[in-house]
Amino acid sequence: MLNGITLGIVMIFILLLGGFLLTLLINAFLIPLFRTPKEVLDEIIDMMELSKKDHLVDLGSGDGRLLLKVYRNSMCKCTGYDISPIMLIIAQTKMYLQFPFNKDILFKPEDIYSVDLKEFTKIYCYLDQGSMRILKDKFEEFVKRGGQIYSYRYNIENMPKEEKVILKNEVPLYIYK
Repeated sequence: MLNGITLGIVMIFILLLGGFLLTLLINAFLIPLFRTPKEVLDEIIDMMELSKKDHLVDLGSGDGRLLLKVYRNSMCKCTGYDISPIMLIIAQTKMYLQFPFNKDILFKPEDIYSVDLKEFTKIYCYLDQGSMRILKDKFEEFVKRGGQIYSYRYNIENMPKEEKVILKNEVPLYIYK
């Protein structure tokens, strides 16, 4: 026979597991998951020419692989935004394992469409064409202020100063300066 404390612990475990599974299902069906391939990360990071003075934002940062690699190479300030709790947990865990107590790398649970881009010098994104269309006005203003945008696979339609570089995996990286 279960006593009250044991029953409470079992119920908490069941609720946590149910919440975790529900989050996984929501992420799988409602949030598009694009991952920058590992084989081109170094190539992309080299093109960004980041210095310690830069502040890079990754819109839709996912598991944080790009930002962690950027920080390891350039020690610049890095911020990642994602709405997936699972991806944020993975990114935070990887960050704490690789760079414990670091305050220059942040992963934030925020909608990429409402992010204020004023504090950043460079943007990296791997977003679909619809998202790029929605963010176009923000991106144009960001580039006018001197920022740089690096977009894997998808371009910003009718955006001036577009440079297209074909990466070693034959996928384009669009650069706006």
